[in-house]
Amino acid sequence: MKEIHGGIDVGSERHHVIIMDEKEEILYDREVAHKYSDFHEAIEEFKEIESREEVAIGFAIEGKNGYGTPFDRLLIENGFRLYNVDNLKLKRFKDVFGGEWRNDRRDAKMLAKMLKLREHVDTGKEKAFIEVTKLPSVNEKLKLLSRHQQSLINEKTRTQNRLRKRVLEVCPDVLEFGNTDSKKLLRLLIKYPDFSKGTVNYFVGRT
Repeated sequence: MKEIHGGIDVGSERHHVIIMDEKEEILYDREVAHKYSDFHEAIEEFKEIESREEVAIGFAIEGKNGYGTPFDRLLIENGFRLYNVDNLKLKRFKDVFGGEWRNDRRDAKMLAKMLKLREHVDTGKEKAFIEVTKLPSVNEKLKLLSRHQQSLINEKTRTQNRLRKRVLEVCPDVLEFGNTDSKKLLRLLIKYPDFSKGTVNYFVGRT
C-alpha cells in the first residue's frame, strides 16, 4: 500500500496537522486541541482518509514526547507510522523554501513535504528521520515522572530566585543565615515574616 505524508507542528495547547497526497494536494489541514476528545476525533478522520484514498499515512513530528505526548502514542497505537525529525535538518530544509518564520501551518506543511522526500533527505551516516516505536508502559511512566520531576525542580529554582530577590530588596543581611534553600533561613522567614518591625535586624545583630 502506498504511503502519503503528514506533518504535525506541536504546540502546548494545540497541534497543527497537515496531510498531503503524492501530488502535494492538501487532504487535511486543521488544528487539533491538546485533549483526548480531539485526539480521538482526528485519528478517526485520519483513518477515513486512509480508507477513502486506499493509502497508509505516515507522520513527521518535530521532537517526540513533551507537548506531543500523548498524541504521538495514540497515533502509534492506532497503526500510524510516526517519524521524529532532527531539528537542525528541519531548519535547513525550511530555510530552502523561505517564507514566514514560526508559522504553525507552514511548519506542519514543511514536515509533511520533508517526509515525502525522506529517501533523498536521509543520506549519509546521520539520518534526519527516526521512526518512533511504542515503548513498554513502564518506560512511558518513567519518562512522565522524570519530566514532572524536572518541572518541579525548575519551579523550585524560580521560586528561590524570586525569594532571594525580595529578601535582597527588603533586608539583605538576613542572607547571613543561609541561602534561600537553607532550612534555617526558611524557618526564620516563616516565624518572622514581618521585616518592618526590625525583627530580622535584631537577630542579625546577635550573630
